[in-house]
Amino acid sequence: MSATAAEIAALGPIVRSTMGAIIIGMFFSSTFFGITLLQTYQYYDRYWSDAWWLKLFVAVITILDALQLVTVVHANWWYLIGNYANPMALQYIPWSLGLETGLTSSIGFLVQTFFAMRVYILSRGNGWMTGLIMLCALSQFVIGVYYTAAGQHTQLAATIETIIWASTAALACSIAGDVLITLSMCYYLYLGRSGIASSDRMIHVLIKYTVNTGLLTTLSAICTIILSETLPSTYWDTMFYFVVSKCYVNSTLATLNAREKLRQRVITNVATGGTTTGSSAFRASLSFAPGRPAHSAFSNYTEDSTASMFSGTVVGSGRFVASDEEDKEARKDAAGGYLV
Repeated sequence: MSATAAEIAALGPIVRSTMGAIIIGMFFSSTFFGITLLQTYQYYDRYWSDAWWLKLFVAVITILDALQLVTVVHANWWYLIGNYANPMALQYIPWSLGLETGLTSSIGFLVQTFFAMRVYILSRGNGWMTGLIMLCALSQFVIGVYYTAAGQHTQLAATIETIIWASTAALACSIAGDVLITLSMCYYLYLGRSGIASSDRMIHVLIKYTVNTGLLTTLSAICTIILSETLPSTYWDTMFYFVVSKCYVNSTLATLNAREKLRQRVITNVATGGTTTGSSAFRASLSFAPGRPAHSAFSNYTEDSTASMFSGTVVGSGRFVASDEEDKEARKDAAGGYLV
């Protein structure tokens, strides 16, 4: 076997653990982005009456998600087409991979901020818990930006390995934020049980939904950390890291798009006499943002942006809004309640 053939054979494992991993990551990222587009279309089709800032928020995270996929595609092109038959290119990191990290950190920060706001409302203004979540979100964003800037400065794969701690730390902060969001929402939902079987079943559905929407993001981040720490000289971790931003965006869109279905379940519950007065210690006032106009009195909270996002059916308070005046009184009475 000639020296050239031997060198080519030696490149096989290196190419598989770098270019092979990035291609697989691009496949997963593209698949998830297809789901993102579908959910974005469903959101604007069903919830055009949402507050303008919420529609803008969805547009921003969707655009950032699209840009993240563009960077992944460019990285594949740079390695496989632009530097075809150039093994030395494996020693460098294209600018697009560095930018991808920054985009993922930005999406994570925006999504966790959105859920932190929901925790703040759900907890009736618990600033400590909300502040802790925001600290995790801000930490992962700052560390992610640092990692991006450092990677763009050097663009050498060997140097990137020396700052892999920053990527791990950013993901750890992201996981911590996700866990805090899930636990706090489940805790405050659990406190809202009224003792009425039908109402409690609805709360249990919300708790399960809260856990499921954040589970895939957390698992993807954990797998990324494990692979980056155990296989530091390879790109196998990108298989999961490329879908972290997609999981964030899709969990947000799934949460927003599920409101109509959950509202219908609540309306059915109320129509069949399933809700009565909740606990006097903690009133379970669950609300969902309005979708398309419904022939009911369950979608009246639309006077301000917060109400536009979290309004709709009131559950667990023992009554529902039937007029504008009653609507104002209901919101006044339920100011200490929580919203979902």
